[in-house]
Amino acid sequence: MSHRIHTPRPFSAATALLALIVGFALTLVASPAVAHDELIGSSPAAGSEVDALPAEITLTFSGVLIDGAGTTQIVVTDASGADITGGDPVLDGTKVTQPLAASAAPGLVTVVWRVVSSDGHPVSDQFTFTVAGGSGASPEASASADDAGDGGMSPAVWIGAVVAIFAALIAVFTATSAAKRRRTED
Repeated sequence: MSHRIHTPRPFSAATALLALIVGFALTLVASPAVAHDELIGSSPAAGSEVDALPAEITLTFSGVLIDGAGTTQIVVTDASGADITGGDPVLDGTKVTQPLAASAAPGLVTVVWRVVSSDGHPVSDQFTFTVAGGSGASPEASASADDAGDGGMSPAVWIGAVVAIFAALIAVFTATSAAKRRRTED
């Protein structure tokens, strides 16, 4: 009767690489960069057309923003490129209100914003809407902060998914190789 003697095997390069990839993937998934707050709505809405320029613009975010000197910046320009921002933005939790100047040329209005997300990272973007009577670009042609062309997935999520796929492939390769070695030994 033969007995197999089990001796511990050192970690293979594939096992070490798998551990490294899984650790990296877990770091990405838990990364605070994935938690940036984002613009979830505005009044006037991005890409919309309004009859007249409102007295203020309101931006609504997915989380409570950080308040402080210089943390919230909004610049609004009309179709002629003139700055129509009328004072400092007012932050109230998840909403930022930006007063506007009394007059603006009809057409495309561009809103460029920068805020500090609840995770401490700055977030910025821009969108447009149209004031009636102008010949601005169509709402479909304008950049919209409400539209997420990639389905709303951040680059970190995509990277995490790719790393997870590679980790799974390495795990399958390692398990297959180990099973093959065991069959050869038996």
